[in-house]
Order: sequence, then structure tokens, then C-alpha cells
Amino acid sequence: MIPLHVCLLALACGVQAAGRPSAFRDEPRDDLYAIPDGLLIGAGISACQSEGAWNHTDKAESLMDHMTHFEGQTMFPDTIDVAADHFNKWEEDLRMAKDLKFTSHRFSISWSRVLPTGDPKNPSKEGVDFYDKYINKLLELKIEPMVTMLHFDQPYELETGTKGWHHSEIIAKFVEYADFLFSKFGNRVKYWNTINEPNMYCNYFPMMMSMMGIPQEKGSNVYQCLHHMILAQAQVYKIYENKYKKEQNGQVGASVLLWPGVPATTNIEDVMAADQFHQLLAGTFLHPVIFGDYSPTTKYLVDARTAELGLDKSRLPEFTSAEKDMLKGGVADFIAINVYSKFDVSYVGAGGNNSKPSLLGPIAADIPNVALEGKLFDAGDESLMHDALIWLWNTYHKPIVISENGYGDQQGAGIQDTARAAYHSANMRSLLKTMKRFNIKVLAYYVWSLLDLFEFQAGYLQRPFGVIHVDYQNGSLNRTFKDSSKFFIALGETKKVPLVPSSMAPNLGPGICVIGLAWLASQFAIV
Repeated sequence: MIPLHVCLLALACGVQAAGRPSAFRDEPRDDLYAIPDGLLIGAGISACQSEGAWNHTDKAESLMDHMTHFEGQTMFPDTIDVAADHFNKWEEDLRMAKDLKFTSHRFSISWSRVLPTGDPKNPSKEGVDFYDKYINKLLELKIEPMVTMLHFDQPYELETGTKGWHHSEIIAKFVEYADFLFSKFGNRVKYWNTINEPNMYCNYFPMMMSMMGIPQEKGSNVYQCLHHMILAQAQVYKIYENKYKKEQNGQVGASVLLWPGVPATTNIEDVMAADQFHQLLAGTFLHPVIFGDYSPTTKYLVDARTAELGLDKSRLPEFTSAEKDMLKGGVADFIAINVYSKFDVSYVGAGGNNSKPSLLGPIAADIPNVALEGKLFDAGDESLMHDALIWLWNTYHKPIVISENGYGDQQGAGIQDTARAAYHSANMRSLLKTMKRFNIKVLAYYVWSLLDLFEFQAGYLQRPFGVIHVDYQNGSLNRTFKDSSKFFIALGETKKVPLVPSSMAPNLGPGICVIGLAWLASQFAIV
């Protein structure tokens, strides 16, 4: 029997199954795909995937440094010792971002580079100077910074010393770090994102660390990790509100990885399954951050699985009265989502085929009646962005940042990346149609990624996302604009999203249109 509260919550998501993009009413064609005033367009990178210089002067070894160095590990094909050498080539890279007509740039600050010991009383002068110059150059180029505080690269000694995010001790360290960043850079940074993809990190990274012999808290689970990240988010938000907001007038957001889950049919069971998927994947973090506690759906699912395991205590921690008071009213000014693809979601009964990607990690066991069909990456039909925005806005009604949206070239196209232009054309046009039709507030859209980067298990060559090619093959690391750069330049010059028509990218989702490279070199059609 399906609990009533789960059915009611699921019904709230039903708009997704009915409100498909084909139902859009036409708007005046001149402004349907025009970039609204104030919408930031840019591309992103992270410190650990781009900078290199892993032990330059007093920089500490980060968690990602340690994992790629771990003797005998087979998970990562390369190290990040040099990466794209962004630490030394950053000025060239930012000038190229300006050439692409981007108005914003998302990047992360390396905790290990600015606070090698984790102690704000003992910062690295060189590390702080690096980001000082970096931010100043962005502002000189009239590019708005969007700064992520933590993108998988906390100092390794701090990780082991505090037992990481499975233990509450790291919260105070992260809050000290955030306070330090606000004090040093907050007068020039208006948009802050605390932790990149906490749901991805807590689902996936502890498993990888355990495989590499990095100690994990006994009896720990994904929900303890997320719980501590939620409390860190809350404390950082409150510090900014109470100490910096009046003078700096910036915003502090919260980030999740989101695969929109669309009910396979309008049957209530499939609608419920889609809601369960959303709530466990993204809502476990977002619901407390926006509404002050875990959703009834999350509590029901985790507790049901806890009972099956015969455990006396729920795996989902409870917030204390003081913590609920801190969370009251919400602790995020905007929600940032990293979105690449989507799933069709079906309800399956006991013993049915409830297939799910391994990337979902431990939460997959807590949604046993959910089956997913789709690709982890590279869905480029218009429904992707539409479905992501509709669910997020209807559920949380907070301003949205598309912090990552990108096409990973697994076809070996290299510089001739017509499919990337098609992917972003479809997603950005859908973004504008959806936000205009439903009056959804979107602050920014960031391409992932500015450069070809280290992509974890895919290394440097298997799935490059960059708009700018980096020559890893020959080791020169020279930068070259890819063909898709013409799309972004046209977008910046016309302030409208170009249509990339025709069909030469079957590896993308249905409905993607692309024609030959010669067309890309010509003037884009705005329709």
C-alpha cells in the first residue's frame, strides 16, 4: 500500500508528465530566444581539475591529489599534478573566455592552496595572492565571478584528521574556511556556492576512499555525510548574513547534481516513483536547506530501508531544535544545479527490474521500486532543461543557477565539435522558453567546461567537455578554440541563442539538429 503522504507529494510532480515542451505556446519569435537582461552566461572549471601545480610552494596535498597518487589504484587513469596547467596559464584562459563573449565565469578556490593546514590564522600568501589576481582580472575583463568554495579538494590531512564529512568536526573547519574567503574576496565576489554536488560527493566519494584505504567513520552512511554538509551550509549562510551581507551584498547558494526524473506514464505509480527519485537524489540536501527539515518522502524511504536492515536507529539523522531554528527560513539565496541528462522513471513491484546507474551509489537501495531508463550524459533534447526547471521551481521556488551543463565528447571529434553546439543550442533555447513561459527566475547558465579538464575516471581524453581544446595528446597543453566557440561568440554578439539546425548528432537525445561544419563557420540563424 502506498502511504497517503507519499501519494500527495507525488501528485505535486505530475505537471512534468503533462507539461512537455511540445505543449509550449508560441511567443513572439524575436524575443523568445533573446537573453534577458541580467542573465549571466559563462563557462566553468574547478581547481582540482584544471590548476595543476599540486605541490607548488606551500600548497598542501588535497584529497583528490592523494587519491590520484594512491599506489595501485586503477580508478583514475591520470594524476592532476599538472592538469591543464591553469595555475600558470590562467591569464590566457580568462582572455579566451572574454573572446567567447562570456559575461561570467564559474571557478572554485582550492582549500588546500589558500589554507594548507586548514588554519585561517596561517594562510598561504601565494595562494591568496593567486586568487586575488584571478578575481581582479575577471573584473577588469567585465566578467562576473561565481565562486565555489569546495569542489572535492579539501586538504588531505584535514580530511583524515577530522574523519571527513562523516564526522561533525569538519563543519567548524569548513565554516572557518568560508569566513576566511568572505573576508578576503567578498568585496569583489557577489555569488558564492558552498559545496559542489554534495549529493554526488556523499554517494560516491566515500566508496572510492574506502577502496583506497582512506579511513571512514565506522557505521557511517551517505545521510550522515549529507547531514553535516547541510549544517555547514547553514552555518556559512548565517555567517554571511550576520557578518558580511550588509557591506558586501552578495548571495550564497546551495548546489546539487540533478538528473530530472520524468514519469514514464501519467499513472500515479510512475509519478510517485519520479518523486521518490528526486527526493532521494536532490531533495535530501535541498529540502532542509530551503524548508528546514527532511521531506516526509525521504524520511519514509530511509526509515523503511532501515527497518529492512534490522537497525535500531534510523540512518537519517535528526536535526536538533537549535539546528531547526538555524535552518528556519532557508539557508540559500539560490539553488545551483549541475544537469547533463535525464531519466524516464517507472514504478516496479517486488522482484521487478529496478535497474539504476551505479553512479547513484547507496541511495539506489533506498528506492527499490524505482527503475530508471536513460543516459548519464549528453541528452540534448529540449525536455532536459524544461523538466529540470519545472521540478526545481515548483518544489522550491528559489532563483536558479545552471552551474554545469555540458557535452562530453566520447566520439573523438576533438576540435570539430558540431554536436556540442547542438547540445547547448537545444538546452539554452529550452531554458529561455521555460523560464519565460513559467516566469522562472534564472540567474546564470554555465557551460561545463571552459577547458578540456581532468574528468575523473575518464581522465583527460575519453570525455572532454571543453569549449577550448587543450593539447594533452602531445603534452604541449596549447589552447585552441573548438568549432562550437562560434556558437557562443554569435550568442554573445546577438544576445540571442542561435538555432543549430539539421541532424548530424544521433548520439545526443532525440530532436537535436545539427548540420555540417561549414555551416558553423557561417552566420548563425536566429529564429
